[in-house]
Amino acid sequence: MKITKEEKEDIARKLENKIPVEAILDDIRNSMNLKPERIHLITRQDIKDIKEEYNISSDGVLDSNDVVSVNKWVEGLKNREDSPIVIFKDQNIFDENLYPGMKAEDLLLVIMNASQKDMLKFYGNDTICLDFTHGMNAYRFDLVTLLVLDDKREGFPAAFILSNRQDSTALTLAFAAIKEHTCISPRVLMTDDSESFFNAWKTVFGVPEKRLLCT
Repeated sequence: MKITKEEKEDIARKLENKIPVEAILDDIRNSMNLKPERIHLITRQDIKDIKEEYNISSDGVLDSNDVVSVNKWVEGLKNREDSPIVIFKDQNIFDENLYPGMKAEDLLLVIMNASQKDMLKFYGNDTICLDFTHGMNAYRFDLVTLLVLDDKREGFPAAFILSNRQDSTALTLAFAAIKEHTCISPRVLMTDDSESFFNAWKTVFGVPEKRLLCT
């Protein structure tokens, strides 16, 4: 009897997230009921074999090449039933039909998990804030966080947009992908003074009743 592919993928994701091997083993063994299965007999050697099979280094990196590592991580998430990947345009890919206006060297990744999606559906017709963070890493990728205001009027991150460009072209693609999961019409949109945010938003979601500028 072998460890199933689904079980291996689950363990691989935990390794990618840098969960200690001992914690993974304890979690699996604690899940054992009256009918033990192969997975409950897992050993450190099994974990080591899974690391090698999925090319995971000891620090959770899937590949020494960062671009390849990110691609493997995203592809692993995309295969999940509850995948948080809304859209992923990898670097070195050019497809004018799927990603109009995007160059081969551009990257666009939008992440929104099930809880974030529910929050966006529930609060998204009130106030949306787009928070822009420059240069998240050595590759100079920028992060846009789409926030809603919860019942305590506190910002809750409902989606993350990571890209090397934050012009209206990339943002329109990101917002259109989000709209496929939930269609909202906020009364208030809060952005910085960059017109690319507002232009992309109104192209996809329409013009809000009020626009506020954040400092």
